[in-house]
Amino acid sequence: MSGVSWGRRISGAPTVVGAELRGIGRSTARAWRGPGRERDLVGQSAKAAFAAVLSWAVAGWWLRAPMAIMAPWVAIVLVQATVYRSVAQALQVLVSMAFGTLIAAVGWAACGSTIGAMAAVLPITMLLGNWRRFGDQGMYSSTSALFVLSYGPVTGATIGHRLGEALLGATIGLAVNFLVWPPVHLRDSRRAALDVADEIAEILAASAAGLRVEWNAAAADERYRRALRISRRWEDLRAATEHARESVRMNPRRHHHGPVPEIEHGFVPTLENLVARTIAITRTIRDTAREGGVDLTPDGRTLAPYADFLDALARAVREYGGAVAATGTSVPPDAAGSPDTRLRRAGRELSRAVEIHTVLTERLPEAARSGPLTTALTGSLLAEAGRLLGDLDAGSDTGRHPVVD
Repeated sequence: MSGVSWGRRISGAPTVVGAELRGIGRSTARAWRGPGRERDLVGQSAKAAFAAVLSWAVAGWWLRAPMAIMAPWVAIVLVQATVYRSVAQALQVLVSMAFGTLIAAVGWAACGSTIGAMAAVLPITMLLGNWRRFGDQGMYSSTSALFVLSYGPVTGATIGHRLGEALLGATIGLAVNFLVWPPVHLRDSRRAALDVADEIAEILAASAAGLRVEWNAAAADERYRRALRISRRWEDLRAATEHARESVRMNPRRHHHGPVPEIEHGFVPTLENLVARTIAITRTIRDTAREGGVDLTPDGRTLAPYADFLDALARAVREYGGAVAATGTSVPPDAAGSPDTRLRRAGRELSRAVEIHTVLTERLPEAARSGPLTTALTGSLLAEAGRLLGDLDAGSDTGRHPVVD
């Protein structure tokens, strides 16, 4: 590495450190202000620390275990983000550690020395750690073997102590995660749903505004790229929903937090379809704008209503996302932000969009007289708009409450 590039890295280090410190400060402020992912992480860290201290107190102070470190180590590992994940991983961790401990004992008996046993055992346990039955917990075979071989002669008593200490730590870790503020992650999925819906609504509204002025190829291309980026947000939404569904399994607090939004509304596939339709609409407009724009009709009898149609859909999508995000929360049923009220407002916007779509369909023959390019563009926009309308209507109808008054 040249001196110049090394100097640049050193000179840029304060900027990187400063940015990281500011990020930590913002996360700390969000955790202090109210519930959210940051506060959840603080709570989970505190629980893991409490489980470790409690395990050490029981194993080292009360039971005088010869290798008490095993208990808090396993307890920390098993204080996971969800109760179900803690239980599912407990068996994998314990079996992986048991394999490592037993293989270490065999290696010690065969080699008679620590260094020889390590040379023989560690390659085996490293390979064993990749066994898919262990999931991500296979590494504990090797670390358990190291613990066993590093602490003196291996006997039946020491093997029993190691396994017993691991079992004690697992029991305490599971108990703490189950009884002390068991995590429920519905908030993350609702927030992610609202983010996706808001982004779709903003793109549809921006597309409507773009149709009312002279077509701009750069602006149309940016809206299309923005629509493509929603796919990543939708992937975050799907992951958050799966995490939320997992967090209510085996969780004693699940009845206090309402249903997982996907179970209640089927919103994940609905929003996936809306993302696909939004991408198709913005792509059609972008491709046409690259050709220099198309005057659908001289008096704007197609473009203007289509812009109104996209505006109505944008408002409906925004209300639908708000209804999903509010599902299972403590909002009163008759409040302005309740799922019932938001779904009714979404229904009214959908009714308005249906009316405009009908008018646009009736005017399609007029657009056909303006030329083949205009006909193709108008037909494509109407087809995608009709699919988007159908997806949103079907998604709204899957809720518990009627959508239209």
